[in-house]
Amino acid sequence: MLTILSAYSQDSCKVLKPEIAGKYKGKCKKGLAQGSGTSEGIDKYTGNFKNGLPDGHGKYTWANGDIYDGSWKEGKKDGEGKFMYKVYGVDSTKYGLWNNDTFVKKIIPDPYKVFISRDLDSYSINKIGDGNKITLKIKKMGQDNVDIEKSDFSFIADNGLYREESNKYIYDQVIFPLHIKINYITTNKLRTVKINVVFEATINEPGDWEIILHN
Repeated sequence: MLTILSAYSQDSCKVLKPEIAGKYKGKCKKGLAQGSGTSEGIDKYTGNFKNGLPDGHGKYTWANGDIYDGSWKEGKKDGEGKFMYKVYGVDSTKYGLWNNDTFVKKIIPDPYKVFISRDLDSYSINKIGDGNKITLKIKKMGQDNVDIEKSDFSFIADNGLYREESNKYIYDQVIFPLHIKINYITTNKLRTVKINVVFEATINEPGDWEIILHN
């Protein structure tokens, strides 16, 4: 039997972390939040869930404005992440490794980090200048990929202004770090088989960035 993930309201799909258990929108499995979704109560969380709890990559915003953007496990900060908070009104940032909700090690973040790269021949991520922009290009055999099914194309970032321009997909006025997820259906080089491409990454360093995906 196939397990089907689908969207439900909070009435039929539970979030087990009390601070965000209010209004839920996202995927569900056996009555619990599972997969990508957003849940909001006193605090707010957008990201991946497992068994009703934040698990995987996600962004958590506390009622006081503090933000954690990074890895979660069983509802707790666990793995690499960035915590942004205020100390006596001054913005502060703590970036590093977390274990069971405890900060254990400071690290210098890479300019970017790729989480998922599925059904791609290759990809490149390059900083081409200063700024606050992300430009996506999708190629096949060195040319613009014109075999993408537009109805199944999505390019989601957690902030910024989106636009399309001459086979380029652009987010302007972004605030870094920026988490992006790209999903589309295209064909292989012989146009005999459809493939479902998924690409997910975080760009940590401010700049004018160009991402090229090759099929």
